[in-house]
Parts: sequence; C-alpha cells; structure tokens
Amino acid sequence: MNTFTSLHTEYLRSSRTNETVLVSNKNLSQVFFIYNYEGNSFRVFKNHLDLILFFQDKAEADYEFGTEEELDGFLGEVNILH
Repeated sequence: MNTFTSLHTEYLRSSRTNETVLVSNKNLSQVFFIYNYEGNSFRVFKNHLDLILFFQDKAEADYEFGTEEELDGFLGEVNILH
C-alpha cells in the first residue's frame, strides 16, 4: 500500500484547488497533480504540464474521480512508475 502526502495546495477559489501530492511506497515515489473542482470532481495529472494544458482546453486528465474516497483509494493503490 502506498502512502501519500500533500506537498502544496494552491487555492484558485475557496472551493477549487490544485494540489501537489507525493505518493510513495517502500522504494519508489511519484508526484501527482490534482485539480479539485468543488469536491465533486477530482482530476489527476501525472505531470504539471498536462495540468496547465487542461486549463487551456488542450489536454485531458490522466484520471478522474467523483469522490474523495475514490481518489484516496487510487492514490493508495496506484502503481508507481519511478
């Protein structure tokens, strides 16, 4: 099981945030970027560039979840690549 830690949260509005999260297991770690839209939609990006392009309508999220519980489950089990 992975552990995950919030490294930084940027508030776009009171109910919309960009969060940088470090996901780790015994030997590996990976950073994900999460756009939280009013607690109803969580879009996860593998890199910062895709997050920026998403706001320019030029890219899609790598993953999308409808609840925080689904997001936490994903982060807890995601296969870390590097």
